Amino acid sequence: MAVPAPRLVFLYGPPAVGKLTIARAIAARQPFKIVHTHLTIDPVTEVLPFGTDAFWRVVGGFRQTLVAAAAEEGIDLVFTFVFAPGDEQLVADIARPFHQAGGRVVFVRLHAPREVLLQRVREGSRRDHKKVTDAATLERLLDRYEDFTATVEGEGLSIETDVISAEEAAAQILDYLASHG
Repeated sequence: MAVPAPRLVFLYGPPAVGKLTIARAIAARQPFKIVHTHLTIDPVTEVLPFGTDAFWRVVGGFRQTLVAAAAEEGIDLVFTFVFAPGDEQLVADIARPFHQAGGRVVFVRLHAPREVLLQRVREGSRRDHKKVTDAATLERLLDRYEDFTATVEGEGLSIETDVISAEEAAAQILDYLASHG
């Protein structure tokens, strides 16, 4: 029995832009599985110190193995990521198994004004996944990575998350997949 060509929706943008919320809205509409940033980071922090070379090596290997297995099995994924300059190889490594399986990869850049991100970062739901929850830390990250304005190369969309709901964003992404595939 042939495995269906898998689809990868790669959502990226700064912290608090709504990546996981939109991923969940996509998965509520179609049978996508979600690989969000903290799905791979949180278990590794239980064993290794955050940010060390060993930590990032294990997180990267975990992500790559999980994504490759999903692609091999024909599983559609939404992958969330905080992309910054220098992460280009990581992005290529995540997309590669889907390309090799004959699948589709769509990059979706999510963005919102800084003041919106600084307001959202305080939301209680962020604590559930040990995400950044204070404005001062987010400001430092936004300054350090120039508001995470880098754009991934490849087929994709750009969505302003401050002007449409997560459900509207999910519909837009799924419509794009249906009309461009």
